[in-house]
Amino acid sequence: MDGGLRLFGLALGRLAVAEPETHRALSDLAREAMRFDFAVTLLHAVYAGWIIALLVWMLPAAETAKIPVIVLMTWLIGVGGFAHVVAGSSEVFYAAWRGEATWAHAVFGYVLPSLIGNMIGGITLVAALNHAQVTES
Repeated sequence: MDGGLRLFGLALGRLAVAEPETHRALSDLAREAMRFDFAVTLLHAVYAGWIIALLVWMLPAAETAKIPVIVLMTWLIGVGGFAHVVAGSSEVFYAAWRGEATWAHAVFGYVLPSLIGNMIGGITLVAALNHAQVTES
């Protein structure tokens, strides 16, 4: 687990740096991220892994459109409600620091399945694309 994300969650969750409305919104985001069980979160994370791997694959060809490509692909993860270990971890760590979720639920219910799913998604897409480049049709 990235220490920076835990510290970010701590700063938002325990320090007086956010307004009450912001805390309500962050709590809603954390609940949304952790609403599924391990298997469903893992599946959602596979999709996010595919999208990020596709983003990385597209960037060299994007030339002057790199920023729009990054924005579009990350928007797809958000609008699809897919689980991404880096983006979502700060949300679930926030909930854990606030006592709105247990640390076990944050780590084993979100972070771990997101990490595994992101890796599966990214690795399978890269493997498929690399295979397609070297295989004759």
